[in-house]
Amino acid sequence: MTIHGKRTAKSHDDVLEDIAQSLDIPESRFIEAQERYNSLGEWLDREDSSLSRFKPEISPQGSFLLGTVIRPLTEADEYDVDLVCLLQGTLADFTQKTLKESVGREVKLYAKARNMTTGPKEGRRCWTLHYADGAQFHMDVLPAIPDAQRYRKVMAVYGHTDLAKSDVLSGQAIAITDNTLPQYAQQTDDWPLSNPMGYAAWFKSRMAAQLMERKKAFAARQTIQASVDDIPDYKVKTPLQRAIQLLKRHRDIMFAEEGRHKPISIIITTLAAHSYNEEQTISTALQSILRGMDQYIEIRDGVAWIPNPVNPEENFADKWAEEPKKRKNFFAWLEQARHDFAAYLRASRFDAMPLVLKEALGSRLVDRSLASVLPAAASPVAPAVVKAASDPADRRTDAAVREIERAGPQSKPWKK
Repeated sequence: MTIHGKRTAKSHDDVLEDIAQSLDIPESRFIEAQERYNSLGEWLDREDSSLSRFKPEISPQGSFLLGTVIRPLTEADEYDVDLVCLLQGTLADFTQKTLKESVGREVKLYAKARNMTTGPKEGRRCWTLHYADGAQFHMDVLPAIPDAQRYRKVMAVYGHTDLAKSDVLSGQAIAITDNTLPQYAQQTDDWPLSNPMGYAAWFKSRMAAQLMERKKAFAARQTIQASVDDIPDYKVKTPLQRAIQLLKRHRDIMFAEEGRHKPISIIITTLAAHSYNEEQTISTALQSILRGMDQYIEIRDGVAWIPNPVNPEENFADKWAEEPKKRKNFFAWLEQARHDFAAYLRASRFDAMPLVLKEALGSRLVDRSLASVLPAAASPVAPAVVKAASDPADRRTDAAVREIERAGPQSKPWKK
C-alpha cells in the first residue's frame, strides 16, 4: 500500500521486504560497478591489447550475479565484486602462470591508464582492483579459459552422467589458475576447474517461477509498455533472494567479531536454494529455508559434505574438517536464526519487531525501515506462520534455466 508516495506496511512481509531492500546494493552503485567492469572488458579487448586475439570477456559471478549482494556492515568496508575474465584460448596456449600474468599485465595497464592510485594486487587465483574514488567496492578478476569438455569428463568419471550430458549445467565450465599448485608454471592439462555460470543457472532454476512473476508485475507497473524479457534481473527480487540477504546480514551481525569462522555465503546460498520451494512471500520462504537447510548436509565417510550442485565432488564445507569451529558456528548460527526470525513471524503484530531480531539485523537499520513503512497507527494482524510441511551472463543463465525447466527443476541435478 502507498500513501502520498510512501509505502505503508500492512504485514510482516512488507516490513521484511523493506529491511531486505535497505540491505540491497543501491541501483546507482550496481550500475556504477557494471560500468567499471564493462570498461575493464573494453580495455582488455581493445585493438592494441596483448589479449585481443583471445577475445577477452568480463562477466560477474557470485552474489553480484545471483542478486544476493548486501551492503557492507560499515562505510569502511567494501562491496566485493567477483568477475571472470574469460579468454577464448586453450590449455595449449598457456600455463596457469602465463595466463595469470598475461591478464595481470593488462589489468595493471588499465589501472595506470585510469590513474588509479593503487595498483592491482595478486591473490592466489585473482587480481584485485581497488577503487579509491569513493566507489566503496573492489573487483576480484579471475583469469580463466573455457574447459567444458574436461569438466564433463570429470563428471562422467565420478558417475554424474546427467551433469556430464547437460550443456546448460556443464557447458560453460572453465579452467582457472592457482599459484599455490606445484604445476602452476608447467604446461599441463591438470588445471583447477570451476563452473560459476552453471551454478547461477541452477540457482535461478530454483526460483524461476517467482522470478518470472515478479518481472511480469514489474512490467505491468511501467507507464510505458515493457516486455518481460526486457526487464533485467537486478530490477526484481524473489523471496529466495530476499531471504538470503536477510540471513547473510543476520550472520554478519552475529559474527561481527569473529569473521574468520563465520558461515560462508556460498553455504548459506546453496542450502537456502535447496530448501526453497517457490514460496511466494519472504516469511514463508524463510520458514521453509530455516526448517530445511541442514537436511541438505550430507555425511560422506564421516565427513560433512555440502556438494556444489553442479559439481557434487566439490565440498563447500571442506574447511569444516580442519577447522571444526566453522562447523560449530554454522549450526549455532542456524539455531539462532531459527529462534530470532520465529520470534517475529509468530508475533501477532508486524509493527513491533522483537528486540532479539532487531539487534540481530542491526537496530538502526530496523528502526529506519520501520519508520519508513509503518502507518501512523498500525493494526495487529494474524501471525505470518506456516505449518510445517540484460547482461550477457544473465542471458546465458536465462537460456540455461529454460533448458533446466524442460527437464524439470531439481534441487540435486546430478540425481535422478
